[in-house]
Amino acid sequence: MSKEEELFDKTIMLIKNYLFDKSHKKIRSQNSFEELKENLGNITPEYPNQNEIILEAIKKYIQTSVKTKDERYMQSLWGGNHITAILGEVLVASTNTSMYTFDTAPSATVIEKSIISKLLQLIGWQEGDGVFTSGGSNGNLLGLLCARNYSYPEYSKIGNRNRRFQIFISKESHYSVENAARIIGIGTENIIEINCNHDGEMDPEDLEKKIQESIQSSFTPFCVVATAGTTVRGCFDPIDKIANICKKFDIWLHLDAAWGGAVLFSEKHRMLLEGIERTNSICFDPHKLMGVPLICSTFLVNNPQQLREISSCVKDPSYLFHGEDTKFDLGKISLACGRRADAIKLWLTWLSIGTKGWGERVDYCIELAKYLENLVVKHPQLELMSSRKFTNVCFRWRPKHMSNKEEINNLNFKLRQKLVAKGNFMISSAQLGDTQILRPVIAHTTIQKSTLNELIIEIEKIAKKL
Repeated sequence: MSKEEELFDKTIMLIKNYLFDKSHKKIRSQNSFEELKENLGNITPEYPNQNEIILEAIKKYIQTSVKTKDERYMQSLWGGNHITAILGEVLVASTNTSMYTFDTAPSATVIEKSIISKLLQLIGWQEGDGVFTSGGSNGNLLGLLCARNYSYPEYSKIGNRNRRFQIFISKESHYSVENAARIIGIGTENIIEINCNHDGEMDPEDLEKKIQESIQSSFTPFCVVATAGTTVRGCFDPIDKIANICKKFDIWLHLDAAWGGAVLFSEKHRMLLEGIERTNSICFDPHKLMGVPLICSTFLVNNPQQLREISSCVKDPSYLFHGEDTKFDLGKISLACGRRADAIKLWLTWLSIGTKGWGERVDYCIELAKYLENLVVKHPQLELMSSRKFTNVCFRWRPKHMSNKEEINNLNFKLRQKLVAKGNFMISSAQLGDTQILRPVIAHTTIQKSTLNELIIEIEKIAKKL
């Protein structure tokens, strides 16, 4: 056996032990940056090292990484723990292809196109197209570019020519939408925030009012961005009502469904996405609720021409597009040239659990979130801070003797710090308005009701000591 084979086998064993380790270990090490730097050793050596040193480095990395696969990890909007998807990641890295041409990635192209077609079908579009991207932020950027091209097709050739574009977003939209608007030159003053109701959903009446004001002030409203699954609350904007307004004013409707798009697979909860077929473009991240490792993200559009126009090369590079089947070259509908075959991870997982399996996964996570919500409501010192629509549960610890808002906020901030420092659980904190909250997210199917019971007990123990 060669040294390379030996290193490979031993590394695979280390990874296997990590993935299937069921022992109750700390989720996160409490080492500082400097401590970790010292522990990891010489990261950029001048000369090669033996296998033993490389393996030791791998061990140290695994030991000091946050255990996101653990059922007690409820901080982020993703849960990449499905073994078949992890095997897909290995396969992607091993074959090491890029998705710019059919010539270079024949099988991967077929797989990606087939998955995109299925997603279009689930949305309810009769036609359309799509592409895998580098994440939801990139998907939102593509949505705004398509919207601008739809409103002003000449833009790519002649530039802005003093048009005053405006985009309309919810006050609870993801920060990447504003970043995308700035990147394409809209300007922060032309990003119009729409009020939300008490559940965090975009207010259609306020949207229509502000679009009318925009037109009256000689601006060009070119895009409305709705959200399906907001980051903090997990709420869903009323897509159907927003679509009515966009149709009235002929404005592109982009849906940020990076987090909530998985609901497409659930027969039980699909009503959360009522009207999704009336949108013009959608970003959706299977790497969030579907157990696929980062990155696995898609951008979908109901008009294939719009995607092709914003992605087209000014000059077709002869060194790139030279196969016999150039009509299948995905580089012509992607902003990226070099791009991983991320669809492989989703494909293998789909083979493993099927379309119905995706729906069952979504239903399971939502039911668990409902269970946690009930635990909060029944607890005398926990206060639910927002109605639950998805798998985000927003609450805070509210001592009976404490009424000062600032003191309660500080207590909840410290509570989360102590919880993470203890290492048994990891959840996020956030702000709703001026209120500090705790926000566990159910994104793992390994989470059990007993896990959530233990979380509440842990919070209770820590809170009583503060």
